[in-house]
Amino acid sequence: MSSGGGTVVLSLDLAHWPALLLGALAVFTGSLIQASTGLGLGMIAAPILLLIDPRLVPGPLLVLALLVSSLIAWREREAIDVRGLSYALVGRVPGTVVAGLAISLLPLATYSLLFGALVLGAVLLSASGWRVQPTRPNLLVAGFASGFMGTLTSIGAPPLALAYQHGAAASIRATMAAFFVLGSAFSLVVLAHFGRFSATEGLAAAVFVPPLLAGFWLSGRVVPRISNRRARQAVLGLSGLSATLLIGKTLLAGV
Repeated sequence: MSSGGGTVVLSLDLAHWPALLLGALAVFTGSLIQASTGLGLGMIAAPILLLIDPRLVPGPLLVLALLVSSLIAWREREAIDVRGLSYALVGRVPGTVVAGLAISLLPLATYSLLFGALVLGAVLLSASGWRVQPTRPNLLVAGFASGFMGTLTSIGAPPLALAYQHGAAASIRATMAAFFVLGSAFSLVVLAHFGRFSATEGLAAAVFVPPLLAGFWLSGRVVPRISNRRARQAVLGLSGLSATLLIGKTLLAGV
């Protein structure tokens, strides 16, 4: 559905409404899940927005992630793990810079397959009983991997989610939200530097703001019912799903 001109979402003729509605539904669902568990927007919305128009990922989706993460971080600011957040952000900076270089020099498919496989492997190990604790080295590595994956694909939650999978539900949501507020902003700066994000793409993101806000609002009714056990199951399930989608998308693109 992509054309040679501006992004499809900026030419709102009737032929594009079915795709736009599908994208809006994906953003609404992703926002609801992310505001309830700490992750989900990129995992759910990225594959669908990519089908609507490849230029909607990663830049415009990172704008949406920045917005919903800001809302979550403010709502649950008292639960933020400031110490762990600082370590993860230190790792995010070099990961984002390396991703910026990679996106301009190296094939994206290679990195999508590699990191998709690594995330899927980590999820399987975690589900089998292997415990990943939010220690300083683990958070540095998770921050680096998240910065790299998030800048390239807009799916950067799984590495940090695995590090925090055994934490309290509120801490997972709040800390990851604060991480993505700062991390997404830095990723957008890096993408703009390498010519992969512009005002046009920022305007395209605005089309999906209403469903994003609706998902966040509804999450306020869902959050009190999310237990630590359910939050952990959601973290592992969504991380595994995102890795599988990432691998499948890359393999199909090469067919």
